[in-house]
Amino acid sequence: MKPERTLSLIFGIALLVIGALSMVGNLFLSTQAWRMWPLVVLAAGLALTLPGFLAIARPGLGAFFMPGIPVLTVGSILMFASITDNWEIWALAWPLLVLAAALGFGLSAIFMRVPGLAIPAIIIGANGLVLGFCNLTGLWSAWAILWPIEPLAIGLGLLVVGISNRSAGTNLAAMILIGIAGFGFFLTSFVSVFNETILRFAVPGMLVLTGILLVGMNFLRRENPAETQRN
Repeated sequence: MKPERTLSLIFGIALLVIGALSMVGNLFLSTQAWRMWPLVVLAAGLALTLPGFLAIARPGLGAFFMPGIPVLTVGSILMFASITDNWEIWALAWPLLVLAAALGFGLSAIFMRVPGLAIPAIIIGANGLVLGFCNLTGLWSAWAILWPIEPLAIGLGLLVVGISNRSAGTNLAAMILIGIAGFGFFLTSFVSVFNETILRFAVPGMLVLTGILLVGMNFLRRENPAETQRN
């Protein structure tokens, strides 16, 4: 089937689903059917996301994940808030938008076969996780201790690119950044000892993770000596 016909089929199915859901809303929700208005946002998210799965044949379509996943996430939160009349959910759920953007970049990297997109995916994802943690716990001061996550995220992104492109130079840059992150976690671990919250365990855990990454990269470099010489 041609891509144009496939896209037409996808949009047609999306409209059918929206129409069916709206009809169900009118039948079973009576005067509350207006609460289904976020279906418009969900439909836009589906229309942007579904073409991305056609990237197996046409890699360029994978870029649709970058706007599609965040719009779908917004639509899902709006639908929940509208149906339950719990609009305060945004105060808790907003970090999901950051994670959705990271997922969009990650899926685009996979379907478009562009390893470089893994860098923003990991950076945005790491920040989204920290934001979610701080938002749930109220420990916004955690940034003073968890700041080494930034060089760690960049290093992980470069590591993905280096492994995908078999570039020893990129792997070396990744190792340096991960090492800087490890040193940062080493310094902040002294501060976390005096912290009475969950952060006293989070920082040592990140220190262990960074150490595992550095050891793993060392073995990776040893197993590919010929590749190192080529680069």
